[in-house]
Parts: sequence; structure tokens; C-alpha cells
Amino acid sequence: MFASSVAPRRRSFVAGRGLVLLLVLLGACRRSAETTAPPSTDAPATGSELQRAYDLPGSDVSWSAQDYQEVRDVLVRLERERPELLPRLEGPDAAWMQRLVSLRDIEAAARATTSHDQLGALHLAVADILQLYSARALGRREFGREYAAVATAFFALSAVRVDRLAADDAARSAFVGARFHLARGVHDVLASALALPDVIAPAFAAATLVPLADTVAPWFLPEERDRILDLADRLEAAAVAPADLAALRTAFAPDREPHARVDALAEELREHAEQQEAVLAAVAAGAVDPVEVGREGAQVRWAFPDAGFSAVFPQRPNAQRQNFTAADGVAMATRILALKQAGHASRLVSCSARARPIAGRTAADEVRGIADMMHLAGVRAIEVDGAAGLEGTLTTDDAHGLVRVVAVGDATCVVVAEAPRARARELADELRRFVDSFRPGPASPR
Repeated sequence: MFASSVAPRRRSFVAGRGLVLLLVLLGACRRSAETTAPPSTDAPATGSELQRAYDLPGSDVSWSAQDYQEVRDVLVRLERERPELLPRLEGPDAAWMQRLVSLRDIEAAARATTSHDQLGALHLAVADILQLYSARALGRREFGREYAAVATAFFALSAVRVDRLAADDAARSAFVGARFHLARGVHDVLASALALPDVIAPAFAAATLVPLADTVAPWFLPEERDRILDLADRLEAAAVAPADLAALRTAFAPDREPHARVDALAEELREHAEQQEAVLAAVAAGAVDPVEVGREGAQVRWAFPDAGFSAVFPQRPNAQRQNFTAADGVAMATRILALKQAGHASRLVSCSARARPIAGRTAADEVRGIADMMHLAGVRAIEVDGAAGLEGTLTTDDAHGLVRVVAVGDATCVVVAEAPRARARELADELRRFVDSFRPGPASPR
């Protein structure tokens, strides 16, 4: 993460912390409605399997903002059902993928929008696509080139949004957050390439970002440009093309004048960065004390102090509060109770709420979107103290989990009980007890 008190123009980079905020940002995005693959009888006889089976805009025309949102819907469904068909920059869908990440096309689609809300919807759709590819690259060590390309397209869109917000004084708060995430995101993609060179080739990442460097650099604070220059020094040792390094260094030169809006709000922008640093530091420290409600058998019910939910744990859980701004500029709050027991059952309750809901999204949409994103199996409808939700299982190579997703007022809660896969049958009753112990309402200490 950025050091919060770096003096202007001092070059400072803290290794190993560059991915945190971008992942938090992307994790805050919500999926939109999904689309259904058209009947195979209506599909064209030519083209890749992806384009024959799914209703996608063509690679031979420029896309509208609505096209990007429809692409997001297809890719979210595709990642769950047919991940082997996710488009790549090489192979049968290369031309289509180049259209998706075209800087000129995405900027044109953004400039064609007529309101902050329309641009925000487009921004959120591309953020969802980036979330999908970032999870593949950073979590599963694949699709690294695609991640860098989608991220760069997202930054091009973000630059248009930041520019429009900068011109509207009523959108000042949204501008502050969006500008920070743009600067942070560019930094984090380059840092990701250095951290995972076998997945995200540093030379490719730098070459992909260079065409956008002059566009985004004016939105950086001087100390943020210094951090890009620090990364350029490290990229030089990673065999990045000299011409690309020269372009990065020129775009982010220390003496480059920032945009007038950045210069005018510099102290407010730095204060926002410090607040982000403090939030993540508090999260890492687990700075919230859970409330002990009372014993239930051999275990104890613990509640989050101000969020109105509780569950039964065998020992005191960790409690965390996360407040941050989502990709569309809306404040979000997440409250967590968690207990990890290596080799045994681990337990988690996480409730998240947005200050303003996404237009057109219902609580049921949020619940279904999370269940789909987690690839839950055997999903069934449930009700917990009047709150509607879904329950299913999640099995990986190493673990088996029982999961509930419940809509609680304006929040969405995820309840997870997980055990090592080798012990899943032995601990099944314990997983069930924890998931069933979740209560969405307020709990008073006895």
C-alpha cells in the first residue's frame, strides 16, 4: 500500500503490499443480471465455440456501453459454467478479446454516456470483468496477459470517469475516491507483474500500460508518480523494453504538472489516502472487540458490536470492520466475525452493506450473485428469522464448506463453515451447527 506520509517527490516503494487495495476495490463490485445462452439452433455455423454458444457483440463493430454490460453478464455466467471458454488474447477468440480491451473503443463508449449514473454502470460492468480476470491471475496463476490488458482498459474508462467527475463540484467526494483508485490500480498492476513474473510478464504489462501513461499520469500526486518511477527501476531489471521504460519515465516525470483539480485538492487527496491506509491497518489488526452474548451448550454466542448479527463459536472469534468506497464511488461497510482453526473447522460471518443500492438490483439479486460467484453446489432456498437466502456447498481440492448467503435489511451476509476435505464427513455436524447458529437480529449480552 502507499505510505501515507511520504513527502512530495520522494521516491519510496514498499514491497509486498501493492495488491491489497486493488483486491479490496474489486471485491466491492457487485454482479449485474445474467444473460442466458441462446438456443444452439440459432447460433451461427462459424466462429469459436464461445461465440457460437453465447450471445455476444461481434468483434467487427465498435461496442456501446450496453454491449460492455452484456459482455459482463455473459462472462460471469461463462466463468461459472464453462471457464475453459474464457476468451484469451491468443486463440480462436483473439480478435474478440482485442475488441474488449480496445482503449479507443472503451473510451468512445464512455464518452457517449450522458450521465454519471450511466458512466457508473459501465464502469461497474468493466470492474466486474476485471475482477473475474484478476481472480484468475492473482489467485489461480493463469490469464496473466488478459488481466493486464483488461486492467488497462478499465483504467482508460476510469480516466474518463475521473475527468468528468473533476468537472462537477457536486461530485467532489466521488472524484476523490475514483482518482485514488485509478492511481493505486495502475501502480498495483505493475507491482503484480513484478511479484508474479511467470504469470503476468513484466514486459507485456509495461507495454500494455504505456499507451495510457500520458492520459493517467496527470491524475497522480507527485509522490504517486515517484512510486511508478521506483517500479520502472525494478522493471528495467526484468528485461522490459527500453522504449517502454522511457515512455513510463517521461509520462510520470517528477516535474510533470498534475491536473489542476489534483493540484487544488492535493491535501484532501492525501488525507483520503491516509484514511485508506488506516482502514487497512485496522483490518489487519482486528481492532474491533466482539460482544459475548452467552453460552449455548459447550460454546458461546458472539455478536458483532453494532451490526445486528451473531453466531456460536467454540472460542472468541476475531472481529473486523472494513469501510471503503466501491468502484462506483458508493461507500460500503463490511463487518466480519471469523475463527480459523488449522486442521479443524473454520468459521466466518461477513455482512456487507452499501450506502446506496445499485439501481435495478434487489436483495434477491445480490444473494443470487454471491452464490453464483462462489460456485455453490446443491443450492436451496432458506429463511433465517424472516430473512430470505440461499444455502449450498463449496468443495475445492483441499476443503469442503457449507455456505449460507442471506439478505438482512440493506446488508448481504455470507456464513461459511469450512473443514479440510479429508475431515469433511467427520466434521459435518459441526459445520451444520455453526451455519444454523447464525442470527441476523441484534443480540443483547446476558
